[in-house]
Amino acid sequence: MRARKEKPVFIKASQALRQKAVNFKTGLDLNINDEVRSRIETAIAQSTDTFSKDVLGKLRAMRALVREAEEDEFQRIFIMSNIADLAFDVKGMGGTFGFPLLSALAKSLQHFINKIGLPNTQQFQVISIHIDALYLVLAQGVTGAGGETEKEMLATLRKAVEKTQIEEA
Repeated sequence: MRARKEKPVFIKASQALRQKAVNFKTGLDLNINDEVRSRIETAIAQSTDTFSKDVLGKLRAMRALVREAEEDEFQRIFIMSNIADLAFDVKGMGGTFGFPLLSALAKSLQHFINKIGLPNTQQFQVISIHIDALYLVLAQGVTGAGGETEKEMLATLRKAVEKTQIEEA
């Protein structure tokens, strides 16, 4: 027996909600004066500082986890999963704060870990290089996609990823 598909019912927003959304009496003031602009700029600067500290903390945790995974074969799969989770966090944070290169590197690291399972020596090196590259991008404050050097770095990492995945297969 097939379930009947019902047409969706759209509920119109209340007048009060629409007024808030389009800046009527109770909505937000869209006229930004110097005081409001200054508060916004301060909040952005503080967020950027927090972002850098948070990413740095995640990178340090990744580095410690790599050392731990190299030493503890029994916990290695769980440790790799934790590193992939941290890379996922960094990927999202980079995208949010205008660091697409940081996001691309973190995404590459996360996908690499998810594909390899238990890493061999060469794969540990590729993971470490990813983390070093993330440190470098953060330390240099590379916003945007970066220049030729950064593009070359990404291309080289992609080759290392492909080569070490092929060797594992």
